[in-house]
Amino acid sequence: MISEIEGVVALLEELVSFNSVNRNLGGTSNPEVDMHLFIEKWARSAGFETERLAIDSENFNLLITHRLSADAPWILFEAHSDTVGIEGMIVEPFKAVIKNGKIFGRGVCDTKGSGAAMLWALQEYSTGANQFQNIAILFVTDEEVSKTGANTFVAKHLPDISWRPLGVVVGEPSNCEMIVAHNGVIRWRVATSGIAAHSSNPSLGQSAISAMSKVILAFEKQYCEKLNLFHDLTGKAACSINTIGGGTSVNIIPSHCEVQIDRRVLPGEVASEVIKEYTRVLNEIAAEDPNIELEILPPFIDRALDPEIGKEFAAKIASVLESLNYASTPCGVGYGTDASTYSHRKIPTIVLGPGSIEQAHTRDEWLLISELEKAVEIYGAIMRTAL
Repeated sequence: MISEIEGVVALLEELVSFNSVNRNLGGTSNPEVDMHLFIEKWARSAGFETERLAIDSENFNLLITHRLSADAPWILFEAHSDTVGIEGMIVEPFKAVIKNGKIFGRGVCDTKGSGAAMLWALQEYSTGANQFQNIAILFVTDEEVSKTGANTFVAKHLPDISWRPLGVVVGEPSNCEMIVAHNGVIRWRVATSGIAAHSSNPSLGQSAISAMSKVILAFEKQYCEKLNLFHDLTGKAACSINTIGGGTSVNIIPSHCEVQIDRRVLPGEVASEVIKEYTRVLNEIAAEDPNIELEILPPFIDRALDPEIGKEFAAKIASVLESLNYASTPCGVGYGTDASTYSHRKIPTIVLGPGSIEQAHTRDEWLLISELEKAVEIYGAIMRTAL
């Protein structure tokens, strides 16, 4: 029963019990819905307002609010509800197990632990003193693949909400340290075309795979290996070719081959310039060989988190961490989060959550219970501090 949940660990156990593997990875449509319905019921029983923010006819982000007054500022906390897949896991993915001070299960670290800690901190905040600001917690869908939830929120939902957050705290495994910068990514597909023929006489055809092999070797040498851009907080820019597929049968010369390329983008880089440069290199490679017929497909773009946009907000969060005697030095990471989606709309945003990224997506995903409780303390302190 909702009313019988006692403590943040028990709440996290409930969240883990829901199979919310991303729909692109687990094959289930709208996998976050059941978990959102549970959180909605829990939040209402705790006295909070809830709102389903529609993404499509069935799927929705879930917004939970604690409103003090119309004049008080808003702080938004965000956690994504989807997880990566469960293939190869050596612990029960949807039944949390507690052992040696750790809680195991898919999503405990990335990022249901953050969500549970936010909810528990809000419950404590709402019944205590020192309430200076309105608090909202947003649970979003599809972070692990396409960021559908966060992108829909800033583009469609936020303009229709009567308030705008002073700042956003995105929950991701950061060892409860404050991340102010992270890299973005541009992913795109490149396809080569050939001429199908029976493999008994290859000379009648033209292999798209052979053409692609030339493209791969040349692009890695002329583009990937020459990237030397560096950011003090997030490290080095990178580019790699990570999937390949082609051909239809072992006895047919392949007429199609396709690869997917991943380019990590640093804060301050401009996506359009990155696209322009890699397009130039690929087109030059194709122009050098008449047997290469190449197509560059439209990219997926996820922007970097620029530390300059949220500088003042980050300084205030740092003061909260200092008051608790926790590390307050701003950090940067090479992976991406929803934070850049908010930052791109000029909303100051930081990333802070329990657990380590090294524990996320693993076959025995786990989270220290002490780290979970630390996150509750930090989130509660942020809520109680007039920012």
